[in-house]
Amino acid sequence: MTKPDARKQLSNVWQAAFEDLMAMSESEIDAELRELDLDPATAAQKGKKAIEDGISQARASHRAQLREKMASARDHAMAPRDQAVSVELARQRIAQMQAANDGRLTLAARNRDPKNMSEEEVLDLYWQIEELNR
Repeated sequence: MTKPDARKQLSNVWQAAFEDLMAMSESEIDAELRELDLDPATAAQKGKKAIEDGISQARASHRAQLREKMASARDHAMAPRDQAVSVELARQRIAQMQAANDGRLTLAARNRDPKNMSEEEVLDLYWQIEELNR
């Protein structure tokens, strides 16, 4: 049997220390801190502040990631519209999707007859669907 690597050994030490700490009562923790010449109240305040700071940093990082994603989506160019796509081709494609009960169509789009839609509506819906396919 091979010995675990250093990373696994360190993980085991941290896990054991955590389990020991969680098994201790508050008075036992206070006694341990006093043996280390630490004030339990000060240690508790520092611990609470460290947790609050960590949460704030994680939230700030998450917000930054979301802002980055939003900026990327905003800057993402729409698919070029091929002028060769005729209104009739778009109507046929929408009708095929309706017949297949395609989930990409909204309920309103599923219930409208493409023959009764204006050319602009048909093309707009067609290009929205094409954008979703990308």
